[in-house]
Amino acid sequence: MDEKELKKLLEVTSHALVLTKLNLSVSRLEEVPERVLEMTELIHLDLGINRISSIPERFGDLGALKRLDLHRNSIVSLPESFGRLGQLEYLRLNCNRLKDLPISFSDLAHLKYLYLYLNDFEDFPKTISGLSSLELLDLSRNRMSSVPADIGRITGLQYLDLKQNNIAVLCPSMGNLKKLKRLRADSNELKEIPWSLGDLTSLEVLNLANNKLARIPDSLGSLKRLRDLDLSNNALEMLPGPLSGLTSLARLSVAGNRLRSLPDEIGELEKLEYIYAGDNEMGEIPGSIAGLGCLKRLDLYNNQISLLPGDLSCLKGLRIMHLNSNRLISVPGSLGELHRLEGLDLSNNILKDIPDTIGGLINLKGLYLGNNRIKSLPENMGRLKNLVRLYINDNQVSSLPASMENLENLKELYISGNPLEKSAIPAELLRRNRENRLIIR
Repeated sequence: MDEKELKKLLEVTSHALVLTKLNLSVSRLEEVPERVLEMTELIHLDLGINRISSIPERFGDLGALKRLDLHRNSIVSLPESFGRLGQLEYLRLNCNRLKDLPISFSDLAHLKYLYLYLNDFEDFPKTISGLSSLELLDLSRNRMSSVPADIGRITGLQYLDLKQNNIAVLCPSMGNLKKLKRLRADSNELKEIPWSLGDLTSLEVLNLANNKLARIPDSLGSLKRLRDLDLSNNALEMLPGPLSGLTSLARLSVAGNRLRSLPDEIGELEKLEYIYAGDNEMGEIPGSIAGLGCLKRLDLYNNQISLLPGDLSCLKGLRIMHLNSNRLISVPGSLGELHRLEGLDLSNNILKDIPDTIGGLINLKGLYLGNNRIKSLPENMGRLKNLVRLYINDNQVSSLPASMENLENLKELYISGNPLEKSAIPAELLRRNRENRLIIR
């Protein structure tokens, strides 16, 4: 909106009987227009994505505002009169240059949603602790090094985002936030978390990834409603057995730690659907994991696993399994009973063969067997009717089974690094390659 258009808009609004909603976002404003400050009946005001650097004292006259958007400006500070916006429920101040908030900010008794991410806060704004109605607080991507004990006073808080700061300690008073459903404190400097986090009995999502945690307290096992737990990229060497108390857990991410194993109790998490445990130091996985009938994805890549549980048949819902970059010598025949499996990565192991039962993976779309010691593929490979990608590069395969001509959906076949002559490739596959319907490399 150029200057003439803005002037015309404000002239039109001056004739309106009562204007309650005004959107002046993306208008290249450098200050709040005087006319706007006179619209004391406004309920919804959007001044986002402009060039405003300061908010005038008269802004507090807009006492009817319930929704205010000031995001993506260059605001350095707010006036004390800001506290007079007593009806405000929704406030976006993210992507500015704020370092602090006025004392009067605590007078915003009806404020429920507050977005302060991507500012210049080095300390947690203490005045926020007086906002008794606050349900959502986003202070992510600032430069805060700590969270004060007063945060425990915001007892109505349901969503708290503190990610990408420099926070080294979470205060025990956070255990008072009994209504908290989502807590993000990932990408900080945390070395430990307080025992009191186990008191957050309403918590459904907890993200503590990308910190420096060496252990987590047993008390987290009390979070019966927790559905998503992310502890990836820390320094954990073990997970406590009491995590079996997370009876609602559907997603567990512990990738990028120093785990040597998963606890046997993981088999008690009956609702678990996703396990991300790659990039660890595990030499084995507990047999109890084979009993997770709801599991859809199992990531165990880049570990030191040499043996899988013998009976995998109970993993009926498994669709993706990444076991690449381990030390597997063989895989059990029960693998062929995972009829819903769509992606299987066994590359970069020391496999010498593949069980004949693999033909039972009727929904498999991607099979990755590269960089092993496989000498031959089972004849029933042709039963994998839905296979789209087959990578057997860098093995010792000298011929392909004739049944592979039946793989009508195959689009990519990687065979380089094998003693495989062209004459040992089924003629039908070569024909489809000539017709550009199949990539062979």
